[in-house]
Amino acid sequence: MTKLFFSILLLLFTCSSFAQNTVPEKIVEALDSFSFLRPQEKTYVQTDRNDYLAGESIWFKTYAQLNLKPTVLSKVIYVDLVDPYGKITEKKMLKLTDGSANGVLDIKPEWAPGDYYLRCYTLWMLNFPQFIPEKRIRILNYAKPAAQKPKPAANAKPNISFFPEGGNLVTGLKTIIAFKALDENGNPAAVNGEIINARNEKVSSFKSIHDGMGIFEITPAAGETYTAIAQFPGGKQRTVSLPAAKSEGIILSVDNTNPGKTFIKVERSEKNKDKYNNLLVSAQINYQIVYMGKLNIDEGLDAAAINKKTLPPGIMQITVLSETGQPLAERIVFVANHNISNSLLVPQAVSLEKRKKNSISFDAQEFLNLQAAVSVTNANSEAPGYHDGILSSLLLSGDIRGNINEPGYYFKDKEPATLQHLDLVMMINGWRRYNLEEIMANKWPPLHYPFETSLSITGKVLQSNGKSALKAGKINLMIKGEDSTNIMSEAKTNEHAVFVVDNIEFKKVATVFYQGTNINSPEAIVSVKIDSTYFDTLKLSSLNTNLITASASPAPYLVELLNEKQKKDTSFGKTLSEVVVKVRKRSEVDSLNASYATDIFYGSDQTLTLNPNINYNDIWQFLRMSVPGILINPTDSGIGVKFSRYEGMDMFSVDGNASVQFFLNEIPVSINLIESIDPSDIALVKIFKGVSGIALGATRGAIALYTTKGKSGRDWRQKGFDFYKRSGYAAGRDFYEMDYSKIKPETEVSDIRTTIYWNPNIKIKDGKATIVFYNDDVCKKFKIVIEGMDKNGKLLHAEKEIE
Repeated sequence: MTKLFFSILLLLFTCSSFAQNTVPEKIVEALDSFSFLRPQEKTYVQTDRNDYLAGESIWFKTYAQLNLKPTVLSKVIYVDLVDPYGKITEKKMLKLTDGSANGVLDIKPEWAPGDYYLRCYTLWMLNFPQFIPEKRIRILNYAKPAAQKPKPAANAKPNISFFPEGGNLVTGLKTIIAFKALDENGNPAAVNGEIINARNEKVSSFKSIHDGMGIFEITPAAGETYTAIAQFPGGKQRTVSLPAAKSEGIILSVDNTNPGKTFIKVERSEKNKDKYNNLLVSAQINYQIVYMGKLNIDEGLDAAAINKKTLPPGIMQITVLSETGQPLAERIVFVANHNISNSLLVPQAVSLEKRKKNSISFDAQEFLNLQAAVSVTNANSEAPGYHDGILSSLLLSGDIRGNINEPGYYFKDKEPATLQHLDLVMMINGWRRYNLEEIMANKWPPLHYPFETSLSITGKVLQSNGKSALKAGKINLMIKGEDSTNIMSEAKTNEHAVFVVDNIEFKKVATVFYQGTNINSPEAIVSVKIDSTYFDTLKLSSLNTNLITASASPAPYLVELLNEKQKKDTSFGKTLSEVVVKVRKRSEVDSLNASYATDIFYGSDQTLTLNPNINYNDIWQFLRMSVPGILINPTDSGIGVKFSRYEGMDMFSVDGNASVQFFLNEIPVSINLIESIDPSDIALVKIFKGVSGIALGATRGAIALYTTKGKSGRDWRQKGFDFYKRSGYAAGRDFYEMDYSKIKPETEVSDIRTTIYWNPNIKIKDGKATIVFYNDDVCKKFKIVIEGMDKNGKLLHAEKEIE
């Protein structure tokens, strides 16, 4: 309510002429509701570098932001490494503290070389998968063939797209048109060309000025059509029609070159011009209205200036609406109020000599409770280019449509040319976080994932049939982690039989022992259903990876290291002639039998698995369908199960019982327990009818069932507790620093490092930090990069090369 109150107060102050108009209030309410009901988290993953050799490690730090500050909603973050084919090769789950976390990913020697992608996201962000960022890294490996990148189709052609400023061309109004040209592989292409009308007359020309982008002006005439003839490198040509001009409407032009103000101007068509006289201009950043004003073109009010000196950095969305609140034109601009902080890194003592000490000071006085990481690398190990950084990721690429080539380029400085090129990016892309018309109509994107505030275990305690809710249920948990964690907890079910045990914390993998109880009848048998966790079910990438088909060549220095590694590895061995080993592939049943059954249970008359394509009502249906000679009938005391070969032998039984003996995970159990098992939980069934059953002490035959939890299931040796494996937070480790104040520098062991130093948690004292590291044997140029985010969401990116 506070945010809404101040937003409405702003409206009353800046546009009192709208006192009788509810459109401004509706806009503010819509934005306020959207930010409250669909808050948008953003993430960024910082890595020690961008190019790696197989066998090395990727050191990283993640940042999660909400409303321009460290997120306070999600406390768990995920990092996936996706290979060139779109498959997840490695994954990490980390605990967020003050909006950040750090970890390490080890590159396995068997991975194919190529372009890989790091994804960093919270569970909540899966509701908006198109905003999950991807960071491309490259892996080199001599031992494996390079991944085959998707080839462009045989008929692939270069392409050029056109974007009128404000969204539309209108007859008789001069409009700026931006364009973007791509080659057959989808990479930016230099282009030039002409605009011709239907009579083949030249009316304008164009030429790209940066990454295939540029602008030109045109005044469309009534009834006229226009075509662009674009010339691409290599003599290739494309002919593309320009968007058709509307006969009526408005155009919006924006001048964002002034560092203190953004100027906007609106023009209208002559046709139905009264319809476009009274207009509303709205500008917002991160769902917050930063400007609201009225235009009256008849009275000469066709322009406005937005003061941006005190605005936060990022994308500002400017929308021109009709009196009734219908958006007519829209333009995004970038408010460049970010800091280029390279000057904060100051060399104190620098030596490029072998194994010498270096000291760099960092001034952090402008930051409050800064979370930051620093990397020092051999600058020659990186291919040239402008990689995505914390500024470009959180302020730019995370909010607009389309791919941005080398996004870090637009944050290297604030020179006029750089800002002009950044404005081109604004013109050829669109804001994508929401559609104003839709949220004003209360049309919200659906939600499928909750905020994750901790590791938790959820599920249901049900009646013995596994279907009916048990309101008076309880779950007892014992968690034994590989990190020596021991947790005991319990929780009661709600009216829907659901239980939640949260605020669990352990690393690596834990064994979770659990037991369900009916509070009103403690001896009664109950069924417990544990919900699967997202992390444990994450196997393949379900998101769309932007598989870029062309990238810059790796740095020659890194290729040289790869070649040296190959020589070293092959010098220790000799290649053998081809050896062919032939084996018989084990069947699924044989594999399960070997995995589950011990010696005494191994031999059976039948070994069965359930057909995953059949939804069995209960275990009895499966047994009737699969086991010849089995008799399953209701009796006065419940279900009776017999084998027909023993029919009529009750008179010779001492107790008159000829029932089959049941075993669950090789433990003898009652038939009542078997009846409560969900068929989908059964991995293997073994039937013992004759001598094989007698060996188990079952004179009338036996049936052994094994649960799918890999010898977990109900293990009565664990005092009635079932158990299963559960993944926890990733275990971290420290970056190994070569400290030649403790190690004799004259040691003969070769010291060649691409990452000289990595520290994910910079310690700041009295607003200052000192970065101390020792050179290796070969580095002659250091690249120092420090990135971070403070308590107020202020972003830091500083880098410096020293040679």
